[in-house]
Amino acid sequence: DLARDLELAAPREEIHLFLFERQGTYEAYLNQYFPKVPARKALFIKGRGPGMVFAYRSGELEIDVRHEATHALLHTSIQDLPLWLDEGLAEYYEVARDERLAGSPYVSGVRWNVRLGYVPDLQKLEKLRDVSDMEKDEYRDAWAWVHFLLHSSATTHRILRTYLAQHAAGEDPGELSTWLRREISDPETQFSLYFRRWNVVQK
Repeated sequence: DLARDLELAAPREEIHLFLFERQGTYEAYLNQYFPKVPARKALFIKGRGPGMVFAYRSGELEIDVRHEATHALLHTSIQDLPLWLDEGLAEYYEVARDERLAGSPYVSGVRWNVRLGYVPDLQKLEKLRDVSDMEKDEYRDAWAWVHFLLHSSATTHRILRTYLAQHAAGEDPGELSTWLRREISDPETQFSLYFRRWNVVQK
């Protein structure tokens, strides 16, 4: 799906997936081998070797694995992806394929916010540098901009693919908000219109 949607190359290295039967075993393992890593329900860890995804059996195992595996797959091609975009893509792809367009739990909240006149500040998201700075609202807003970029128009989709390609090539493409303002008029208004026209979006 990543290769098709984002035109990314096939992974350049293996990804190791560690699945645990019980939460206690999962936590004990991470405490022993990665004591400095913050406690989370699932994790992607990338050191000098292959990327590693850790998760334990829960009611959201598939979501957790898709989210962290998205990070792992992206990082095989792109080493320095902006945090907001890394998390926004992971939030988008954590949902099962048939639900990605309209089945995300973020949909209703984003649409409601747009009706109230709220458009996420992309430049503010671009300033985030540490995952600890991201709360529920930041994850939702990152997802919303990714959804807009992927589905709003052929132009926004192309902008995202080209931006990622430059990152994958080791270049510094700057901020994505700058790209958007250069190629489409008033991205915030376009974002608002996109989520207001949700009946059209779903077709």
